[in-house]
Amino acid sequence: MSDVKNPAITPDSLPGADGFYKIEQNDDGVFLTVNPPVGDGAPVREPIVMAELKNRDIEGVNFAAIMNIVREASGAPVKIAEATGPAAEPEVQVRVDRDRMAAALEIVQPKGSRPLTLDEVLAKIHAAGVVQGIDMDAVRRAFDRPGTPVTCARGDAAVNGADAFIKHAYDMNLKGRPVELEDGRVDFKDLNLFTVVAENALLAEKVPPTQGTPGVDVLGQPIFPKPGKDMPLPLGKNVYAAGNEIRSGIAGQLQLQNNKLHVLPVIEIKGDVDLSTGNVEFVGNVVVRGNVQSGFTVKADGNVEINGSVSGGSVEGNSVVIRMGIQGAQRGCVRARENVTTKFIENATVSAGGDVMVNDVILHSHVSAGKRVIVEGRRGFIAGGHVLAAEEIRAKTVGTHLAVATDLEVGVNPAIRAEYNELRKNMKQNEISLDQAQKALTVLRNVNQASLPPERREMLLKLTKAQFNLAGQVDTMRKRLTEIELLFEEMRYGRIRVSDVVYPGVKVVIGQLVKPIRETLKYVSFYAEDGEIKIGSFR
Repeated sequence: MSDVKNPAITPDSLPGADGFYKIEQNDDGVFLTVNPPVGDGAPVREPIVMAELKNRDIEGVNFAAIMNIVREASGAPVKIAEATGPAAEPEVQVRVDRDRMAAALEIVQPKGSRPLTLDEVLAKIHAAGVVQGIDMDAVRRAFDRPGTPVTCARGDAAVNGADAFIKHAYDMNLKGRPVELEDGRVDFKDLNLFTVVAENALLAEKVPPTQGTPGVDVLGQPIFPKPGKDMPLPLGKNVYAAGNEIRSGIAGQLQLQNNKLHVLPVIEIKGDVDLSTGNVEFVGNVVVRGNVQSGFTVKADGNVEINGSVSGGSVEGNSVVIRMGIQGAQRGCVRARENVTTKFIENATVSAGGDVMVNDVILHSHVSAGKRVIVEGRRGFIAGGHVLAAEEIRAKTVGTHLAVATDLEVGVNPAIRAEYNELRKNMKQNEISLDQAQKALTVLRNVNQASLPPERREMLLKLTKAQFNLAGQVDTMRKRLTEIELLFEEMRYGRIRVSDVVYPGVKVVIGQLVKPIRETLKYVSFYAEDGEIKIGSFR
């Protein structure tokens, strides 16, 4: 049934109401009723009635009779065509996603079908079980535009809980590194070498895991979140737990080793490390007020600070500060797991897992750093030897006018490269052993277990344990190799910066690329791009 006004003003009892009409279809035929206007209202027009009849595909209409009916506007139903069968039914399609987090709505309204109401559409949506997250604006869009699919409802996803984590009270990345100024230079007087804590000081706090927030799908069913994972407190030496807090048990030097917090005491040597002291090896930090003489060794699990120089001796520690300098005499060696800071390096071997910072010169030495080598003091001079860094080498002057052979190399971390090669070698051996164990197990398992002698059963048990152990080792090695390969990819963007002069005789190496310097260059930087080493400005 159609009830249409002309124009779209609701008829009522007020003066000036427009006329309206309706078309009804039943078993007896199709009937048209035209009501007259009230007062100054507009009458029904024939084209509007004709258009609706055409849109509804009503056949056999007596159009001459329609003109009379519209003109007379008697308000009585008049038959205008024979019955043509029931009108097509509109279809409301509601589809729920497999994960029940969204529902789609599409209205299919065949030509000539009866009109559909919004309440009917909502009833179909509810009948499909969709009760949560219904978007009424989307429903209206589908209602106004039949044949257009829309997402009419969305569920609320669950939010998984956050894992527990450790919130440190001290920045462990600052220790052993000089303060870097705004212009990129470093202040060698402010070394941030030690992180000293008092007894019972708060070192870190564990933030507990959260349970997460539940969700609900479009069918109204709850979605339960995955709770966060807990973790143990990273308790090391001389620390204790107070609830979720980690506090120091003694006053001393704070260290983070093997992902555990330790508070270590400090050993102090009042004079030189020589015959009067012998070699020094300590689990904490070492402070030497004098020098390290030739042939003697200082080795510490913590940091090492030497107020004098190292003359042919060896020093090993976490971060190493040598205030006067290193004279290797072709046998002195300094190694640091983090940073090395010194005034000069001459005829020595120096390596650091982090930065090597030199305030004056590097002469005829082998220097390697897991991050940067910086020589930017009064002279900032590198001449002779091999200087290698994973990320950056920065100096004022490199080489001499006499073309002394000087190699600068970036884009490779020696320690990581050695670890990578060793891992590949060990993983290959473990894979061979695992394959042999699996083959032996296959043979033993194919034998009737009841007939196996005791020694064979014991061998079967040992091989089973060995198989799981080897498989775990291979998996761990494979993951570590993947991590190192990602590090290699990051390090290939190494750069060399020279703020004054680069002389001929210098060889620049970035990753696998090599560039000999054949002419004097000033204020330059070297970097790899498009498979070659390019020269840019210092900045």
